[in-house]
Amino acid sequence: MPRPKNELLRQMLGKNELNQVICNYGACKKRVLSGHAANIQRHLRLMHPVIYNSYIEQKNASKCNGNIKSEETRHEMRQKCSRKKSKIELAIVEFFTKCERPLGMLEDRAFKVLAEPAFATLNMSVNRNSVLETISSYAHKLRAEIRDDLSGSLFSLKIDMATKEDITLLGINVQYIKDRSIQIKSLAIKELQRGYTSEYVKTLIMEVLNEYSINIQEILAITSNDNTILDAVKELNEDLHSVLGGDETFNHKTIKKESGFDSSFEDWLEETDLTSYNITSVLSGTQTLQLCVDAILQNPEIEKNLEKCGTLMKELGTPDVWQIFGPASCEKKRNDCTTMYEFLEKLPVMLPTNVTLYLNTDEWCFVKELLAALKPLYKATKKLQKEQLCYSELFTIIMNIVFELENLPNNKMAKSLIDALNMRKTKLLEMEIFNTAVFLDPRIRVCLDATQKSRAKQYITTLYNRVSTLKGDTTISETNDSLMAEMTSTAEERPTSSHNAKSFVEFLQNLDTEPSSAPVSYLDAEITLYERQPRLPLDANIIDFWFYQHNTLMDMAYLILAIPCSEVSTERLSAAFQYIFADKQNPLSAANIDNILVVKVNGVFNYDN
Repeated sequence: MPRPKNELLRQMLGKNELNQVICNYGACKKRVLSGHAANIQRHLRLMHPVIYNSYIEQKNASKCNGNIKSEETRHEMRQKCSRKKSKIELAIVEFFTKCERPLGMLEDRAFKVLAEPAFATLNMSVNRNSVLETISSYAHKLRAEIRDDLSGSLFSLKIDMATKEDITLLGINVQYIKDRSIQIKSLAIKELQRGYTSEYVKTLIMEVLNEYSINIQEILAITSNDNTILDAVKELNEDLHSVLGGDETFNHKTIKKESGFDSSFEDWLEETDLTSYNITSVLSGTQTLQLCVDAILQNPEIEKNLEKCGTLMKELGTPDVWQIFGPASCEKKRNDCTTMYEFLEKLPVMLPTNVTLYLNTDEWCFVKELLAALKPLYKATKKLQKEQLCYSELFTIIMNIVFELENLPNNKMAKSLIDALNMRKTKLLEMEIFNTAVFLDPRIRVCLDATQKSRAKQYITTLYNRVSTLKGDTTISETNDSLMAEMTSTAEERPTSSHNAKSFVEFLQNLDTEPSSAPVSYLDAEITLYERQPRLPLDANIIDFWFYQHNTLMDMAYLILAIPCSEVSTERLSAAFQYIFADKQNPLSAANIDNILVVKVNGVFNYDN
């Protein structure tokens, strides 16, 4: 009795016009010696190893049960092959994006021999175009996922700008909270034309927003340190007001005017309501700290001593700052907090080895004092450059720096920095969005006085109404009468210095909590319940805290706390320059660079599922 034919293998065969047996899998069409199972297996092993391995696994597993059960086994094999093909495709994408391997490798003969079996599984040729098409397809999927995440909600942008060899790049990133963590996604990286203006930058931003089907009304804040971008934000606000139809959109939306309150208070409420519909311009944490450093550098004596140190470093021939950034920008870079600290730190090590260069005693005292004063800011700046932080964390960073500097009682520059930091903190708290961020941080809420807390509550109400309008919800929350009473009463003074506390933690423990007013709406009730909760320690995870609240106030907190204040996204522009200058003979198009970078920074490569 002849052996039964293996239909699972034979279904892959066909015949050509010469009546020869050929492989019908994909685009193979190669000749097979005969339809015998051994010949088919040999062909699979050599030309389609993924299918062959899957077949052998199934064959071995089924030996105890006799012959292969065709329909069930075919389905399982197809599923396994599909999963393996997906992993191979994902690996190819990761290899040329996340792993930063050059596309020029695809032209190397040895690499082609190694990669051909994997590429053949996907019916792909081992060449540049096929890989770029695969990356483009994956980038399209990632953009669709981001589009779904942002649909119908408010969010904040982080826009960076960098220049290298006369090429200026604009990086547009979005930041929001999802899955109990801060998500920062790259929307696009665009090359700017020479002589760009704020109007041109605004146009580019709008093009990117349109690509993701984002409405200008969905932008809560934009973080940037570049003046041109900040001017573009002003122009975006003008467009936003035109879209909203002027002041009529804001009138009587969140404000219930009652007798007994003066007109200036009502005007403030109107202004707060209008502000909540603006796109707020936000400076990054590093720029905020830099402004404090700039303030003390205005001192002529400090400036003179720094100039002397700079001259010595030039003579020593070590400052990479001047070599990398050139003479036009070296002064600005030298005054950067991080660069200045690292620059001064080299002096005590290098000067003793040079007998012709020296500093006198007073100048050495200056260097030591300035290093001690800058050290807390240097550590904070490094943290802001590496970690994704909640917006309210900037307040904690400033306060920690202040307390560290107060432990340097005889350091004049430390005292000047404390004054500059406290002034900057006061200006930040005058911003409704930052004041509200501090209020919604259960670790540091107690630092606000009664007036600041009342302002935060009003901003939360107007923000809630903005979100409701965006979602088409006509339910509008009105201002609490007791809130108005709080605002018109005399504000309780809160200390701005340590008051004998040795650390920020001890300072927080010494502050008393305040009784909350009676709520008049469910949102007010949630705020009241939040205020009654005990203060969390400084090392608590505030995103987790809000995750377990499961209420409307949680949604408002996530919007505010997700406003970018760190510099994590700036590294992405460096990667963009790498691709631009990598292969000048065969340069990538702007679209391909954008696709590669979108995948590189946003892609998640998980091979377990």
